[in-house]
Amino acid sequence: MTDAEGIFFCQAQIETIDAINEPKISEPRKLTLSALKCKKCRQTIVSTKDFVNHDQGKGQTAFAYKKRDSSFSQIVCSSYFIEPMDWIFDRVQEGELEGKIKCPTCQVKLGNFSWAGMQCSCGSWITPSFAIHREKVDEVLT
Repeated sequence: MTDAEGIFFCQAQIETIDAINEPKISEPRKLTLSALKCKKCRQTIVSTKDFVNHDQGKGQTAFAYKKRDSSFSQIVCSSYFIEPMDWIFDRVQEGELEGKIKCPTCQVKLGNFSWAGMQCSCGSWITPSFAIHREKVDEVLT
């Protein structure tokens, strides 16, 4: 056996060992939204089981002419709509039909509610409406 054959033999062994120890590549795991947290204090606000799903609207054509945004191209919901929660009404006076949704811990505004309903940014109407703005919360993915 020459030196060249010895090097080849060692290289083959190394490649075999690398192939055995190489981690198996599996399909990437899809992350799903499980909860929302206040962006300021990181308090968990709501889980996905309390979300209200709605049908996608017709986008900007669903809005009155003066409320349309010509630069807006995609139909994207800018808020999460949730079920009425007890912590929302802890600081709301009785009989209010609409108001602000504030974090129960740090009191920062997270969204708004309206018993009469409101229009989502995608154009769909949600009644009654309890909207948490996406920019005010962090998404918890699992």
